[in-house]
Amino acid sequence: MTAAALVAPAAAAEPVVLKHKFAKGDQLVYRKAETEKQHQKIFDMKLDTTTTREVVNSLVVDEVDSAGSALLKSKAVRRLMKSEGPTGKFEFDSKSTERDTSSETGAAVTPVLERLTGSEYQLKVTASGAVVEVRGFAEMIADLVKASPFGVLQAGFMSDNEGAAYSEQEQFVVLSDKAVAPGDTWEVPFDVELKGLGKIKGTLKYTYEADDKVGDRKTVRIGEVMDYSLEMKLDAPGARVSGTVSSTNSTGTVQFDPVAGRVVSSKRTSTASGQLTVEAGGMTFMLDDEEEHTATVELLDKLPE
Repeated sequence: MTAAALVAPAAAAEPVVLKHKFAKGDQLVYRKAETEKQHQKIFDMKLDTTTTREVVNSLVVDEVDSAGSALLKSKAVRRLMKSEGPTGKFEFDSKSTERDTSSETGAAVTPVLERLTGSEYQLKVTASGAVVEVRGFAEMIADLVKASPFGVLQAGFMSDNEGAAYSEQEQFVVLSDKAVAPGDTWEVPFDVELKGLGKIKGTLKYTYEADDKVGDRKTVRIGEVMDYSLEMKLDAPGARVSGTVSSTNSTGTVQFDPVAGRVVSSKRTSTASGQLTVEAGGMTFMLDDEEEHTATVELLDKLPE
């Protein structure tokens, strides 16, 4: 071997086209956990709320078209939620027979969580990982939205199919249509009306960071940064809230299996802040709002018992 060969740099990885891969009948099982911390200040009064949610979700491939897009049947098989704030404590466990339906939060949130545990609706996901359509979600909760639109938001859901598609995107990663190699970046803009909440607009920036490994599974590690602005128009019980909340920091890592064509795990953290106008009881006042959000997604081998 020549001296030149000994000091030659390693060959750069060949660019690859990353795709989500679906086959009819396949089942993907994901556990998603999230924590939201909201810090609000009205005059000299501080209001802190912490909410945690966990769901085990089954996605079964119903159809795959010629472009590789899939119609997935989504069903939450287990759901947990805990909340503690100015209105008190709330807990929900789909495996428990105990239900809080008497507190202010429980009366609004429990019926939504019960309805959306064990029920099925469909997602259409492209091979690049974009959730382009949700079917049957809004119809499933239409009566609950009519009875308490704010309760649906408190439970952590949007009230229509378009908003549900935005929420479901967190289980996937939107991949570049072009071949990519470590160091490459791509951006995905979004502009979505969130019924009952407002309008969110921003950009997801992805970076192919490196080839990696999760256990014995070879993965591609993808970094994610989300910049957004939410123009809020919210009608809460006894109050109307408006204003802009914008992201202040965002980091995320997605582990993607390029052979199986699926997300293995992801972790995203973000912070946001803004000043909101609150109209209540014939008065108008300002509210300082800060939010912290952490979400993790994990691919499971099977449904937990």
